[in-house]
Amino acid sequence: MLRILFVFLLFAGFGGAKAETVMLGSSDQQTPIENLRYLEDPDAQLDITDIRNPDLNWLQHSGSSFNKSFSQSTWWLHLQLNNPQNRTEDRLLEISYAILDYVDIYVFSNHSQISHFTLGDRHPYADRPIDSPFFVVPLHWSRNGQLDVYLRIKSSSAIQVPLTLWQPDTFTTQAAKTNIIQGLYYGAMLVIVVYNLLIFLALWDRSYLYYSGFVLSMPLFFAAISGQGFRYIWPDIPGWNDYALTLFLALTVIFANLFTRLFLDLKKVSPLLNYWTLIVTALAVIGLGLVLFSNYRISILYLVAVSAISAPGSMVAGVVSWRRGAETARFYCVAWALFLLGVSVLVLNKINILPNNQLTQYSVQIGSILEAVLLSFAMAERINVERKLRYQAQDETLTTTRRLNTELETRVQERTDELEQLNKRLRVLSNTDQLTGLYNRRYLEQKMQSEWERCKRYKHSMAMVMMDVDYFKTVNDTYGHPAGDECLRQVTAQILGCVRVQSDHVARYGGEEFCMLLPETDTEGAVVLAERIRTIVASHPIVTQDHVFNVTISLGVFAMIPNNNQHLGYMLQCVDLALYQSKENGRNLVTVFDPDHSNPQKPNDKIKNPHR
Repeated sequence: MLRILFVFLLFAGFGGAKAETVMLGSSDQQTPIENLRYLEDPDAQLDITDIRNPDLNWLQHSGSSFNKSFSQSTWWLHLQLNNPQNRTEDRLLEISYAILDYVDIYVFSNHSQISHFTLGDRHPYADRPIDSPFFVVPLHWSRNGQLDVYLRIKSSSAIQVPLTLWQPDTFTTQAAKTNIIQGLYYGAMLVIVVYNLLIFLALWDRSYLYYSGFVLSMPLFFAAISGQGFRYIWPDIPGWNDYALTLFLALTVIFANLFTRLFLDLKKVSPLLNYWTLIVTALAVIGLGLVLFSNYRISILYLVAVSAISAPGSMVAGVVSWRRGAETARFYCVAWALFLLGVSVLVLNKINILPNNQLTQYSVQIGSILEAVLLSFAMAERINVERKLRYQAQDETLTTTRRLNTELETRVQERTDELEQLNKRLRVLSNTDQLTGLYNRRYLEQKMQSEWERCKRYKHSMAMVMMDVDYFKTVNDTYGHPAGDECLRQVTAQILGCVRVQSDHVARYGGEEFCMLLPETDTEGAVVLAERIRTIVASHPIVTQDHVFNVTISLGVFAMIPNNNQHLGYMLQCVDLALYQSKENGRNLVTVFDPDHSNPQKPNDKIKNPHR
């Protein structure tokens, strides 16, 4: 009796909307259905026989896809689909919303029911007529035929019915493209999860564990909401669909807040935000309880609300950390801004403010992959910052230990460019003589080896000049060590004034001993340069604050074309013997080693000495 009364009340709205006919086009590959009739059945009392009564008070829907948000009512939709072609036509009717509980599709032709499809995520996946994560049924028209399609929708999830007619070939092609895109998404997220789990196992840093949990929960949530999880992971457990959706959403919120709290070190940065993340985490844990002990509608609405406050809170935490000097927070902020945008679009879609389409349906999924990538950059940046800080601390500790031997500094916060500049300065200092500013012996010996190999390869000559300040000990004893230091500096300046800056290399080789490496130079050229230096040093007095005095230098010269029969040590011995002979022959001389009349192993052998 109640059912009869209910049907009578529906009939009372006599003169309801008439169905607008959708005409099939011969070239239409994809036709979104935006015009249809609908009827609300609050107590689920109507069946297909009742719905076919022409006196029912149908309402007209047009525009975006049919969307009634969360509703406990049963909803009936009616489509009229005409084939104006003088040939048969086949199409696929798709409902691209995967989490509707019960979907019954009745197809009539000439007032006779020709098919009935029972779909929904409460039925086994194998019952579907078309293999798709969405609800897809085949339709067939005879020539100039008309189909009346009735859809009965009942669901604890949001009532959204985006309808599309597809050419079968176009649908297959589009489904393949979608599968590729989804595969890339899930594959990328899985790679990120595995990578960060491996880092966690190597470092035992919980932030990587929480981040892995967050990045794993998100795609599982999207797999549940998009039907991919039901299609590939639990096709024979339809009752798991509602639990999976809410469970993975709760885990996403929990891991996101645990990661935020640890990664941004909110205990130190902002105790208030630290408590906020703990509160949101607790609310999400309560949501897990609702998943197990409450119905789907209550748990999903609750968790959507928790998600809506969680994402902005994480964004605020990132901004605060960034403003307080955490460089890695800049990636974090951009990542959460993208994810927050996706969440906002999804929430507005669920409450029927934004239309249901691919952009709104997968907005969080799009934002999530961008967020995951940027957060990976943030994690990598944190590793780089920590490693550079460790290097900086080691360098600072060594320098301070050598200088003071009493105090050990703790790690100092500096930016990346400051660390680079420090490393460059240390490299220069390690290769430079502090008194004269010349390269030191270590640097010159390295340069000698490379020039030796280069000249040997191209069969070019190279020369070496060894110089020593005459009677330098007497200078120190007579005028003092400060004057001796100034003497070395002024001799250095006089030497540098004679050499080719771009190619010649001058180094302080010992106390008062200097060495010049002259690539692409033969004996004659080296002797000319050595004689010029000797003359300039001898003719320019050394002027200090308290004294004026003259010094001379002794020079040894040797040039050769490097070959496999000799080695660099041979050349050093020869030029050193030449310098020794200059000292022996009275100093203030340039002596050239003659390999034809001398043996570098015997200092007393004859030395060629044409310049005095």
